[in-house]
Amino acid sequence: GNNIPEYHLTTTAIDCSNLTNVSLKFWRWLGIESSAYDHAYLRVSNNGTTWTTIWQNGVAIADTTWQAQSFDISAVADNHATVYIRWTMGTTDSTIIYCGWNIDDVEIWGLAAAPPDILGDLNCDGVATFEDINPFVLALSSPEGYFAAYPNCNIMRGDCNGDGAVDFSDINAFVALLSGGY
Repeated sequence: GNNIPEYHLTTTAIDCSNLTNVSLKFWRWLGIESSAYDHAYLRVSNNGTTWTTIWQNGVAIADTTWQAQSFDISAVADNHATVYIRWTMGTTDSTIIYCGWNIDDVEIWGLAAAPPDILGDLNCDGVATFEDINPFVLALSSPEGYFAAYPNCNIMRGDCNGDGAVDFSDINAFVALLSGGY
């Protein structure tokens, strides 16, 4: 419309507390005059009060098909429990009307934080228990065999004495860990 103030479409809070490299993806069909006359913005906030402009129009845009959009919002969103996305239309002048924002298929992409390495958890089931004895022995006796059997598990979980190596000097600390003495 003509002579409109800023109107906002704002998401509810999005939890990105366990994400890094966060990006926003969506499809748009946008029509707007150049920024000398009309304004469109994409903004992000991690508190709902302070907004960072991620994109704004400079030239006139008259999409005739849906356009895929992708924006890096990691500087604002990474590891934050409350992230808001806001599409803003306006202000506009008193002439020429375009279609404004049309958005669809909004997605948040990011890398999930890796679970913490748990000391003594050599089978990577999330706890250090007696089930870790055989993987621990395998890590000591055949690191290559350990890597083959547990390719996505960090062998350094077996460094129970904290000396930077997984070797026979870790045995007492491993036993103490399993018996609750560590």
